[in-house]
Amino acid sequence: MGRCYARSPRSNLLVPWLTLALWLGLAHGLAASPLPRVDATQDTLVTLRIMVTHDGDPLAEATVRVGEEESVTDVAGRSLLRLAAGRHVVVASRIGFSPDSVAVTLWGGQDTSVTITLAEAGAELEEIVVHSTRSTRRLEEQPLRVEVLEQEEVEEKVMMTPGDISMMLNESGGMRVQNTSPSLGGANVRIQGLRGRYSLLLSDGLPLYGQAGGLGLLQVPPVDLGQVEVIKGASSALYGSSALGGVINLISKQPAALPAAGAREVLLNGTSLGGTDAVLFAGGRASDAWSYTLLAGGHRQNRVDRDDDGWTDVPGYERLVLRPRVFWNDGSGHSLFVTGGATLEDRDGGTMDGALAPDGTAYTEALTTERFDLGALGRFELGAGWLLTARLSGMTQQHDHTFGEDLE
Repeated sequence: MGRCYARSPRSNLLVPWLTLALWLGLAHGLAASPLPRVDATQDTLVTLRIMVTHDGDPLAEATVRVGEEESVTDVAGRSLLRLAAGRHVVVASRIGFSPDSVAVTLWGGQDTSVTITLAEAGAELEEIVVHSTRSTRRLEEQPLRVEVLEQEEVEEKVMMTPGDISMMLNESGGMRVQNTSPSLGGANVRIQGLRGRYSLLLSDGLPLYGQAGGLGLLQVPPVDLGQVEVIKGASSALYGSSALGGVINLISKQPAALPAAGAREVLLNGTSLGGTDAVLFAGGRASDAWSYTLLAGGHRQNRVDRDDDGWTDVPGYERLVLRPRVFWNDGSGHSLFVTGGATLEDRDGGTMDGALAPDGTAYTEALTTERFDLGALGRFELGAGWLLTARLSGMTQQHDHTFGEDLE
């Protein structure tokens, strides 16, 4: 006997509502406990290991660059970078070696290693030739320590003190410009503490200024200098007993370093203490073998009493300087250099105008300088590795000192 059941209309309505409630509960549970996130950045970064070598040996301190990322290899020549997946160009470089690069494609999740081999190459640096040791060799080949003030440093000091070289030397290590006569402004250079009379001042290797004491430092304008070479320590074997403390060699500008059309420079300078400098420098070529430079300067300074005690603190002077130079070079190893110079100067110190010394009288201190010099340097190749060098220099100098009523 079969059974028959009748469905209630209400039971048909409960099924969709139960289904909806089940889905809402599941969605709420998922929102309450979300799945852990995956860091896309960590997933896409790939480790690139770079090995830099030279002749099969690891190369340390090489710079490895990929875009903006950069690292330096360790003592084993290894470097590591974290980069995004994709194509990159790896560039390796180091001073003294030719740079090289390699293209690499990185895939996500796969670390990659590359090796770059660098070939040795000479770095092209500015050549500095030293003349003070009389061998005319490059600075790095000199057995004797020579300090060189290059033309950039010289030009910097020219803008500050175009009338003399005292500031240029005073700011160099191991040297000090000492004031020996405050009233007249006399000064000398002490090298490594030794007295100024043991320091030799040269012009292109020739003793045209005498020793570095007295007024020589204050009468040399630096406008025509190409570089300054300093030997600190005894150099008596080359320059005699006057160089027990050291040598200061003033090297002039060479015509070969000047523009092809020649050079013309005019410098006008004024100071807050009443100083005036006017300097002309000219240089050029007269022919393929002959060239020249010329320096002419006029310098003036008013006497100044800075502490108002009636005595001169900054001496007054009027100075004229003339120095022509002639160069000859035939291009086959023979060269000749001839220079001459004239310096005329009047210096005044002592009591200021209208002031009196403690004895009730005016005290005059003055110095008149007349110096003329001539120098020549020739080099001639004799063949078979022999070189003949000849030097000639002469100087005459006269000083007239006035101390009160006495004249020396």
